[in-house]
Amino acid sequence: MRFQTLLPFLIATTITIGLFWFTQLPLGIAGEWTWERIPFVGPEIIPGWIVAAIVVIVYLLAVLLGLSRIKYANRIELSIWLSGLAVSGTIFSLLIQDSPPGEYRLTKAPFVLFYKGSSGYFTEAQKGIPDLKEYLANYEKKMKQGDVLHEGTHPPGLPLFYRTLIQLCESAPELQSILLQTQPASFQEATEIIANFTASTEHPLTERDSAVLWLATLITLVMSTLTVIPLFLLSREFSSREVSWQVAAFWPLVPATLIFQPKSDALYSVIGILFLYLWVVAWRRNSYLCYLLSGFLLWSGFCLTLAFLPIALCTALFSVLETWQLRHDSSLPTPAWKRFLTASVCGLLGLLTPTILLGIFYEINLLQVWRYNLQNHAGFYLQYPRSYWKWLLVNPLEISLAVGLPLAWLAGKSLCSQKWSGTNREDQPFHPGFSNLSLSCVIVLCLLWLSGKNMGEAARLWLIFLPWFLIMTIPYWKTIQVEATLNESHPPSFLKQQSTWIVALVAQAIVCIATVSRITGFHFPSI
Repeated sequence: MRFQTLLPFLIATTITIGLFWFTQLPLGIAGEWTWERIPFVGPEIIPGWIVAAIVVIVYLLAVLLGLSRIKYANRIELSIWLSGLAVSGTIFSLLIQDSPPGEYRLTKAPFVLFYKGSSGYFTEAQKGIPDLKEYLANYEKKMKQGDVLHEGTHPPGLPLFYRTLIQLCESAPELQSILLQTQPASFQEATEIIANFTASTEHPLTERDSAVLWLATLITLVMSTLTVIPLFLLSREFSSREVSWQVAAFWPLVPATLIFQPKSDALYSVIGILFLYLWVVAWRRNSYLCYLLSGFLLWSGFCLTLAFLPIALCTALFSVLETWQLRHDSSLPTPAWKRFLTASVCGLLGLLTPTILLGIFYEINLLQVWRYNLQNHAGFYLQYPRSYWKWLLVNPLEISLAVGLPLAWLAGKSLCSQKWSGTNREDQPFHPGFSNLSLSCVIVLCLLWLSGKNMGEAARLWLIFLPWFLIMTIPYWKTIQVEATLNESHPPSFLKQQSTWIVALVAQAIVCIATVSRITGFHFPSI
């Protein structure tokens, strides 16, 4: 490997460690919003680093073994390897989260989920939903009250999610018992503290509540790491199995996916990238069923958060760019404009049908609820003013640190290497249509950045979009693969061919650990 290939990863790692560990520069805008540093506790942090190093080595060996097999695997073996990647990512995420000192381990999870100041959805499910139909029928009135925080800016999906978990633990004592027995010591310590503080209140923390909080933590963690599967499948639409595996293996190493566990934001990435994958598949195969499934999946996302709106815009832009690009292609069985019309109608049908049915059976006007959610979100900045131009400068750096500077550099280099043109070029090192998808992602991200909608907490709020940065790295890995294939006279060994990828993974892992063990994603409420 040439030194100039290694240098950017060294610089990215050095900048991250230097900024977080050797400066006290505010991570945000002082007086408006900043992320807090975890206090350095000396020797106490060393055991966590040792565990983290072992976990990283095992994970790297596992994904390297998977890469060596993925090219030759049949569909069953491929499914096993993808499942293994998801399981490895889950174990990695669970252990790395428990490596910081003291209350910044999994101890944080019960506090984040239980107290209303951090989210409030568990509290809402615990106290405010005695009757489901009545709750949904009155939800529009509740949104009309104009709350600009968690409750007023979200549809009813998250409180219903926690209500379902509560009912599940109540109806299955065996499950509740298993959940209580499998809680890590750090998690149990936190629930005991909360139980002591709430013992004399109207709603004390019960064993059932403790089981629900642990179940919600596990579901959020597993859903987040499951992102690797649709991420692989979407990458596979534009590249080889090996490149797709290389891309997906980075996801568990993205710092923001660990720092903000178990917030609901960590749930969204798998739904968002799965929707994007289904839409691309539907478009390329002109599949009515996939369009309908995409619409339904988008509706499911909208029931949780309107952060899926930019993803819907991304797919719309992708379809428009594809239609324009294929407008003169006479080899298509269906004209491009007809495909676009089919996509629009079927996608809207998949979105509106459950919306209408929910309104009929539960008397809730989701369209009005969504309108009030947007209105309340806009009202947040009236109550909590932000400096637009300052956040315009800070947010790109914050997002780069959230995804990890090594990955941010790879995404930027890949984008700069692309030849943006109005036709699909056969000489480009990626599948036709990739340019339109990556361009759509870039346009949406730029619009979000310029809109000023995320002035503060962009690292958390953009979690749903972070898989896009990994997708953007496809040309980089594809180019390396093509160069190795062309060198038929002296083909490099497997490890030598993957040396750049291994270095990138190691750099990203170091950045991930350095970030997770130093930065906390929560301002804990006082208890």
